[in-house]
Amino acid sequence: MALDGVVVFLRSLVAVNITVGDHIIVKVFGLPMDLDTLWATGAAVVVVIALGLVVRHQATSGVPGKFQLVWEMGVGAVRKQLGSSIGPRGMAIVPLATALFVFILVANFFEIFTIGSKYAILGPPTADVNLPAALAIFVIVLVHIASVRTRGIRGYVRHYLLQPFPKYLMPANLFINLVEEIAKPVTLALRLFGNLFSGALMLTLIAALGAWKLGPAPIGDVLTFLFDIVWKLFDVFLIGPIQAFIFALLTILYFDTAMSTADQH
Repeated sequence: MALDGVVVFLRSLVAVNITVGDHIIVKVFGLPMDLDTLWATGAAVVVVIALGLVVRHQATSGVPGKFQLVWEMGVGAVRKQLGSSIGPRGMAIVPLATALFVFILVANFFEIFTIGSKYAILGPPTADVNLPAALAIFVIVLVHIASVRTRGIRGYVRHYLLQPFPKYLMPANLFINLVEEIAKPVTLALRLFGNLFSGALMLTLIAALGAWKLGPAPIGDVLTFLFDIVWKLFDVFLIGPIQAFIFALLTILYFDTAMSTADQH
């Protein structure tokens, strides 16, 4: 009986033609590009710029409005974190960490427009591994540039050769540090991608559940719709902000490690 149920479930998936992760692909100079991810990313950039312009327009040295107050609280939290970990030189990272958090948060909020269909009209671009990977590589490159500026070329090389073990274990130090540096952008990208992609996957499973078990019921479609709403609220207002915060926080921690001197490390 259990096997028959699985067969029925798989047949229902084929019948309703629900897929996850399909993209509208175009080729530019022979290179495939996900068009839906590109326009969703562009839309997120436009929203972030618009938010910045609104803050600039409403900014005042007197009593701040609600929007300015929220913005100042967010920036203040980032400045406090950087000041306590890196010190005054960490203030240069405040715009980067804040911009990453706001951009990823806005991009994650696009999850509310997805409905578990084959193509998302304005789906979260962070659910496509290409954008999280690009953000992770961008952050890691800046982290290494900051490390070279802080330690100098010699100190930068010595860090990878002489940490964490003594000098005679230099090959082991180099191997461990290289693995760590390669793992940083990979884990940073996959953490964000996996959590956002799982949201689309859950919508697909909920839709499949409706087609499999709830569809024949008189109120099956209503229940499926309610399940979608509950999951969307959980995904958009809990998972999305948490993942944006984690990405920004890890960025700060990576800069903290890269800009510390040998004695501090």
